[in-house]
Amino acid sequence: MAYKQIGSPDPKYLAMTDILIGDMSDTNYEYIIFNRPIVLLANKWLRENFPDIGIKTDLPGLERAIEKSIAEPDEFAQARKKWLNATISNPRGNNSGSVLDKILEYSGLDNPYFVFIHGGDKVKQTNLKPLEEEAKKRKYSTEFVSEIKGDFKKAENLIFIAAHFKGLAHVEKGYKVHLDHGLKGKGTANVEYSMKDYMEHDYFPMIDLHITAGKIGQERTRMLLGPMKERAIIAGYPKADDLLRLNTAENRKQVCAELGFDCSRPVITYAPAGEESYIKPGGSLTKEVLTELKHLERKTKYNILIKLKYPEATFNKKIFRKLKKLISAV
Repeated sequence: MAYKQIGSPDPKYLAMTDILIGDMSDTNYEYIIFNRPIVLLANKWLRENFPDIGIKTDLPGLERAIEKSIAEPDEFAQARKKWLNATISNPRGNNSGSVLDKILEYSGLDNPYFVFIHGGDKVKQTNLKPLEEEAKKRKYSTEFVSEIKGDFKKAENLIFIAAHFKGLAHVEKGYKVHLDHGLKGKGTANVEYSMKDYMEHDYFPMIDLHITAGKIGQERTRMLLGPMKERAIIAGYPKADDLLRLNTAENRKQVCAELGFDCSRPVITYAPAGEESYIKPGGSLTKEVLTELKHLERKTKYNILIKLKYPEATFNKKIFRKLKKLISAV
């Protein structure tokens, strides 16, 4: 079997992918760290708002776009490098170390106690974990928690770091840091919706520092923060460290064995933002797309991986029922 559907944000799957099929998802910007081909399933919104980091195609042209990407993998290589450098400030460096250095610099705290708040979210865990591991290497005290339940009144020099604003909403003491859990590259969000969200939350005055991965992310976050814009700085993208660490032949071999793939065949991964909606106007997930990918697997020698961000158990029940119905209809 060379067709598999999973729900996981684990970077090991992206690291062993030969060609990515994407839409408006910021997964595209994570993937360009490998400078491998990307095919964008593009509706009108995506064609107008997303940069040309790969072939933009409709569904009937998908197979041909994949074939062309295999035959000419370097066609968009320079564009991918350009957008990588604009999205992640130091893509080949120690991003976790850079982020930690900036947090220490801006907080001004000596010997801090780090509390990483992931909210039980697997995606946010993959963003925070490399940073926690860097703090541990430096012998700092750390906690990796779903939410704030413990009594930190006796702890000194607290730094709370979350990959979502909600994780910091009820934190009353300490220095509070928001780590962007997405790369915020061009075309990865409905900016109009984001602006309303920031305004409704009064620009998150309880947050002391907003960590962005690169120039584009900082520009957008500063625009969204309005009067609090100076709190957004460029520091790096910790998850990039894990993506590069897993970019090995051994990881590819292990993941192929896990998925039942033939490692000698190209791995084509479809990682959509979701269905097209007001929040995700460039989303591409439909029954027709899944049907076409299944058809491709049957008629070609490709391994096809459908990679959703979340496992079944963490989906909103209504959304998951709809998604399961789409997949079962294929």
